Amino acid sequence: MVSGPPHRPGHRHYPPVLPARGPLAWTGRIIRWRVEIITGSGLLSLVSLLPDRPGWIPVYLLPLVAAVGCPPARRAAGERVRGLVVRHRFQRLCLTAPLRTPQGRLPLVLGTIPHRDGRVEMYLWCRTGMSLELFADHIPEIKVACFATEVTVRPHGRWGHVLIIEFRR
Repeated sequence: MVSGPPHRPGHRHYPPVLPARGPLAWTGRIIRWRVEIITGSGLLSLVSLLPDRPGWIPVYLLPLVAAVGCPPARRAAGERVRGLVVRHRFQRLCLTAPLRTPQGRLPLVLGTIPHRDGRVEMYLWCRTGMSLELFADHIPEIKVACFATEVTVRPHGRWGHVLIIEFRR
């Protein structure tokens, strides 16, 4: 006889999963932060060039001024930032909730596609031990973590191991 709380309909019970450790886990962290690492290193190299070439400062500042002054560029930048924030918030949720494999590995976020109407599509590569139902069970947590009012999870039309999570604001 199994003791514990009675099973209720809709009640989720997932065993706790320890985080992954080792060199593969560090490789995954680097891949998850790839955009920020590349942007930071590019800005650092750019800033290190400025003292040697002060005449180039307007050339380096021109894209920034164009992005701030041009509404379509500002809107596009905002969409990209929103997709980046959603990706990081979702990956943090996967670390805290049992949205991992039994070995502690996270799903791979293949990409996020922000749309003008406020929705963001995220493509996930599910590892062995993950399923559509695992993510569908955690929709309330995903909503809160990713600032969404509506979340839908659906399989990719061509590949069974790829899921599409759509966030709406």
